[in-house]
Amino acid sequence: MRVVMNLQHKIVAVVGGATGIGKATAEICAAAGATVIVADFNEADGRATASAVGGAFFPINVADEASVAAAFADIGARYGRLDALIQTAGILRGAFVPLEEFDLATFKSVVDVNLIGSFLCAKHAVPLLKKAGKGVIVLVSSGAAIGGSSSYAYGASKGGVNALGITLANKLAADHIRVNVVMPGNIDTAMKRSVIAAERERLGPGGEQQQLELGEPAGVGRILAWLASDDADYVRGMIQTR
Repeated sequence: MRVVMNLQHKIVAVVGGATGIGKATAEICAAAGATVIVADFNEADGRATASAVGGAFFPINVADEASVAAAFADIGARYGRLDALIQTAGILRGAFVPLEEFDLATFKSVVDVNLIGSFLCAKHAVPLLKKAGKGVIVLVSSGAAIGGSSSYAYGASKGGVNALGITLANKLAADHIRVNVVMPGNIDTAMKRSVIAAERERLGPGGEQQQLELGEPAGVGRILAWLASDDADYVRGMIQTR
């Protein structure tokens, strides 16, 4: 039996949906029938993605609670509920910077977006998910959380996202909210390309990062969109992709 992903009648918020994996996810969710909300700090690309998928754009700074609260309040006022939150927003700074030279402000800025941002989005999305009677939260971590990173801050922040996802899953199960964490590998995004460029500047051509075969954002986007669907009801925990 072939199972076809169906997001008909689902309201799905893709945070970080302006570009990269988030954009691909928004496109796939819309193609599967969802009403798609694109929320992003990058307003120009976010509005373009929302327009392309027939959805709505909401500005958000995931590191600022007032901004996150306002965005989800506006989503609630417009739609009344939310069926799925897919949180893809993230940054990487400090690639290949030695530990003794790693600036605390840089470390905090990455944690603020990747970890605290995931926490804040979940916090303010949950009331809308509860209004739907059941819901899904999908957090995007990274293979760097378990395999190491070019950046101390990025690896630590994504490890925190994994732990946050486990805790959310345990705490929210009674509310019929399923939580999954997806750990992508080496995907062809602007962020990954910036790491490759940093290595080339540091080592010249031929470094390890420069030899990687990069996957397409849509490959991860299909997994994220599927996890937002009822077909994934039996999936638990963390998922690692290429």
